[in-house]
Amino acid sequence: MRQPRIGLNCDIPAAGSGVEIAKVNWDYIRSVAEAGGLPVLLPPLTAAAGGHCGVDQLRNPPPVDTHARNVVEEFMCILDGLVLTGGRDYDPALYGEPRHPMTNLLDERRSRFDVALARAAIARGMPVLGICGGAQLINIALGGTLIQHLPDAVGDAIAHQWTGADEPFHEVEVVPGSRLAAIVGAGRLRVNSSHHQAVGRVGEGLRIVARAPDGAVEAIEGMGTAFLLGVQWHPERMRGQAEQLALFRALIQPK
Repeated sequence: MRQPRIGLNCDIPAAGSGVEIAKVNWDYIRSVAEAGGLPVLLPPLTAAAGGHCGVDQLRNPPPVDTHARNVVEEFMCILDGLVLTGGRDYDPALYGEPRHPMTNLLDERRSRFDVALARAAIARGMPVLGICGGAQLINIALGGTLIQHLPDAVGDAIAHQWTGADEPFHEVEVVPGSRLAAIVGAGRLRVNSSHHQAVGRVGEGLRIVARAPDGAVEAIEGMGTAFLLGVQWHPERMRGQAEQLALFRALIQPK
């Protein structure tokens, strides 16, 4: 029996060595493999030369990157599911807002590619799991917005940008009756935390299914029958815990 092919979108790290690379953290790869999937790395192939969206593009959004869309269509033909990985911050121009001073932008090529990838997968009803920035991407792709810097909105009672992401750090409250609850259980779940942004206005067809004690959105899911789930924490860093690896198993073998 063929293993389900699970796409993982790649990051383009900030320039440093002078050699550009596309990468995916190994924890994502291992989590997909341990859950029974075959990881497939998806480099952000776009027509963009690099850089970031600016003020002019806020007033006049860039045209659809047809090259990225065409590449995404080819990927869709070979994939059975998709994990949208985390990273730096998506350009707020994607949801019509100016940039916050604390927003640390992804490479524009990745931003454009990721939006095209997420929209294509969601439109097809492909199983999609978004992790951290990947959860935020799902929301952006469906017309939602982000809180660009959580301390501005909820204060700093919970240090969401904690660096020890291998261990649980705070609790989230999972909504009973949700798809997420069916996977990890309803009620309180301890999770790690490595983010300073979160879902703001919820995108079309999505609902909030977990929050932190300070009110920050910790998980969203689609209201339809397709598997569409975004979690703000990093389950790949805690895959030794059954309920965290279960998120990947549910993606790969959706019921």
